[in-house]
This record gives sequence, C-alpha cells and structure tokens, in this order.
Amino acid sequence: MKLVERLDEINTIQVNEPFIQQIENIYRNELPEEVKRIVSLSGETMFYNDKPILRGLSNSEILNASEDLEVDFVSQSLLPVFDIGDNDFAAYDFSERCWCLFNIIDEIKFRKSNSLLTVLAIGD
Repeated sequence: MKLVERLDEINTIQVNEPFIQQIENIYRNELPEEVKRIVSLSGETMFYNDKPILRGLSNSEILNASEDLEVDFVSQSLLPVFDIGDNDFAAYDFSERCWCLFNIIDEIKFRKSNSLLTVLAIGD
C-alpha cells in the first residue's frame, strides 16, 4: 500500500478519539484535524511502499517512543509518526506546528514543512 494513496482519502479516515486524547494529554497540546487523521491511519505498525523504508508506528510505539527510543520526545514537542530508517523519524512538531524529520542519534530536526509528503520526499 502507498501512503500517498491513503492520504488522498484523508477526509474518510476515522479519527481514533481515545488514542488522540491520550496523545493530547501527554503532550498537553491539541493536534490539528489533519494530523489527527494521519495519526489515526492504523493502530498497528503499517508498512508503505512509497519509499524503501517507510513504516507507520503503531499506537503503542507512538505512546512509548520516549522510553523505547531513549529520546524525550515530549519535552522536544515532537510526536513521532513514521520511521524512515537511518534513525530518522517523521514527526509532528507541536512547537512549530509543522511536520519535520528528526534524527534520534543527533537529536536534530530537519526538512520542516506543513506537508507530510514534502517532509517524506514523496511525489517530488
């Protein structure tokens, strides 16, 4: 399955309200509607074939990312959503209200954009 095809149907994706509420409570911040739908794509790990490595994180991976990856995502206001390999994750940045890539080794944000597809370099 291609992520770009799923995002073309973004308005039909049902928001997982209990999961979104957990995220918003942890981060003490509200997600925009489009981000809620993207985060609600699947409750389980999902692999997409738009790129060699593009894995949507499961709900538990998103909620436990700080502990599992040993990075304090909450204090950095980053919500990791996709693993793209090489220790890079596509994340929603609450502080800048945009998507970005985040390297968990160097702990740096890069390729910021309001478009998830631009951040993931899909459809360039």
